[in-house]
Order: sequence, then structure tokens, then C-alpha cells
Amino acid sequence: MSEMDLRTEAMNPKWWLIITAIVHTFVGVFSQLDPDNDNELMVAGIFLIITVYLLYAAFLTEGQAQARLTAVIAGPIWVWFIVCAALELDVTYATENPNWELSGEMAPPLILWGMTALTGVLGWNSEE
Repeated sequence: MSEMDLRTEAMNPKWWLIITAIVHTFVGVFSQLDPDNDNELMVAGIFLIITVYLLYAAFLTEGQAQARLTAVIAGPIWVWFIVCAALELDVTYATENPNWELSGEMAPPLILWGMTALTGVLGWNSEE
């Protein structure tokens, strides 16, 4: 595979959707879940719906439709992370009660969701 092919594949929304779905599910939801906390369980269920949307976009769409759906799903989530961090919101339903603030801890989710959104934006007007 040539360097250009690798670069093209690296900017393919499908791969970012799959990677984001996996990381979001296992790192963002399951690893932080306290199943004895009803509020966390409820929020985890809603967060897992995002995984369904990501996988739908990855496997059941392609081309321009996939790119646009990728941007529409990931873009608002990235913006919401920025808003929550800028407001330094406290998560009050969680067992550990984390605080959202712009810090190094926010870099991985911001990069993950940001790259996913970016690939969608860049492919927004792509040919089918």
C-alpha cells in the first residue's frame, strides 16, 4: 500500500467511526460504569445509543452520505465536550463525580471525536 493510499484511508470517515465506536463504548462507557448506580446505568444506556448511530453510519452508509452523517454525529459531541469543559461542569450522577475542565485529560476524547468530525466535514461534498 502506498503512502498516498495510507493517507487516504486515514481520512476515511468509516475507520474513524469504527474506532470512535469502540473507544466510546469500552473506555467512555463500560470502564467508568458503576452498575450499582442507577443514574450511571441509565446514562450508560443512552450513551450506548451513540454507539449504534456510529456503527450505523460506518456500516450502512457510504460516500457523501457517510461523511455527512459522520460530521453531524461527531461534530456536536466535540462541541459539547468543549462547552462542558469551558463551563467546568460537575458530573453529579456519577459515583466518582468527575469535573470537566480543559486539561490534558480532555485531549484523547477531543482528538478522537474531533478527527471523526473532521473526516466527515472534509468528505461533506465528496462524490459518491
